[in-house]
Amino acid sequence: MNVILHRIPVTLSSSKGELAVLEYEARRARDVTLVVGHGYSSSKQNLDGLSAFLASHGFSVYSLDFPGHKLGASGGRLGSVEDLLDATAAVVAFARERGATSVYTAGHSMGAATALCAAGRDSSVAGAVSIATGHGRPAVLNMLAARGVVDLRSSYVDGLTLQQLAQEWEPLLDDALIRLAGRPVLFVAADRDGMVSRASVEELYHRASEPKTIVTVASDHTFAGDNSRSAVLQWLTAMHPRRAADPVETPLVDAPL
Repeated sequence: MNVILHRIPVTLSSSKGELAVLEYEARRARDVTLVVGHGYSSSKQNLDGLSAFLASHGFSVYSLDFPGHKLGASGGRLGSVEDLLDATAAVVAFARERGATSVYTAGHSMGAATALCAAGRDSSVAGAVSIATGHGRPAVLNMLAARGVVDLRSSYVDGLTLQQLAQEWEPLLDDALIRLAGRPVLFVAADRDGMVSRASVEELYHRASEPKTIVTVASDHTFAGDNSRSAVLQWLTAMHPRRAADPVETPLVDAPL
């Protein structure tokens, strides 16, 4: 497997800049590509295990750093949910320019909400993978912030807080789920997730149309992407099984008599 760093020009709502994107070239490619986005305050490094694993099983992956995230390499500022969606759309377009045909969007937490909304807006996207995000998050995040239960890490992001972003994407999620009807979506919950309960993931799942799948993995919130590797692979493989390899000629056996 080869990994390539790309710099993709992008115009966002508040600025122009470049996105840092890692392309994971697939081994024995299945002609299926995933555009993957990380969670709030994180970077593409958090999804390296998932991306490399899927590429090793034949799925091409483009993993991006969202703008404004200080742990990433894209720089810029995160001014709105539209910046997340524009960034994802730019990477989907870039993947298609490089020959991708069947493209899925996928993500963890904030990246999962972005993946669902991006797929909802682009009817040519084949489907979506949503890891560790749910419905009704703004109220939960406000409660956690008020109680000081967790550090929502806004200092790691140049731009909006997670609560502000969640407030923006909640109505967009409902619309996206309607638009995704007829395309497959995988919802993944983590059994030890202190940020996103299984109940909220189930609520998101119930609002979606068929075909849809929900699974629970053993994980906390932070490492849910990495711990979803097998679940995502099984889901993708069920829809895109490997084709039997063409028979290889053995000169001594196959030579004409």
